[in-house]
Amino acid sequence: MIVQEMVFETLHALPFICGPIANNTYALFDEDSRDCVVIDPSFSFDRVLRHLNDLGYTPGEIWLTHAHFDHIVGTAYSESRDLGIKSHLHPLDEILFDEALQTMRRQIPFITDCPRPVLDLADGLMLNLGNYRFQTIFTPGHAPGHCCFYCEQAGWLFSGDLIFYHSYGRFDLPGGNLQTLKKSIKEKVLTLPPDTIIFPGHEEYTRVRDEEVFY
Repeated sequence: MIVQEMVFETLHALPFICGPIANNTYALFDEDSRDCVVIDPSFSFDRVLRHLNDLGYTPGEIWLTHAHFDHIVGTAYSESRDLGIKSHLHPLDEILFDEALQTMRRQIPFITDCPRPVLDLADGLMLNLGNYRFQTIFTPGHAPGHCCFYCEQAGWLFSGDLIFYHSYGRFDLPGGNLQTLKKSIKEKVLTLPPDTIIFPGHEEYTRVRDEEVFY
């Protein structure tokens, strides 16, 4: 299911709610350059790709906030493998990626492999989408290599499973830590401009100003 599309000038954020635990997969595209990327491809990613194709877009890259299986499973769909889309991940989540792949092989019959991501994400790394620049923000706590993607021009933050509407991500999974997670939120998210829109990995959008009271 597609939920409300967000537009800033020529930059579009098209969210899809996917799978049994309602993951948010985000397709970002720029009307001027025709560039397109996907953040955290989840279940039914073939449907997302078909919709983008109908709009005239083909993703050039996949940006992974972290390597839990529900955020990377889309990279294993045949359609995304056939397109040869490169995915990008923080190196500290490489072990989680391997564990997630084993989980997917056991639980999802059609999955045999996932293209290995490029392990290049790092704090401060700038990613380009047409004329827009996204800053990689290293935010461990939910996962060791968890990252967010921030576009200052649009005032958008894609937060993965770090922070949700009036809540935060799990910290009881391998590599998780509550103190580290809260530190990431306080120092890396709540220091952004108050009107910054937070696009989480699950559930509805929120803004920095609406979350400050909880920390």
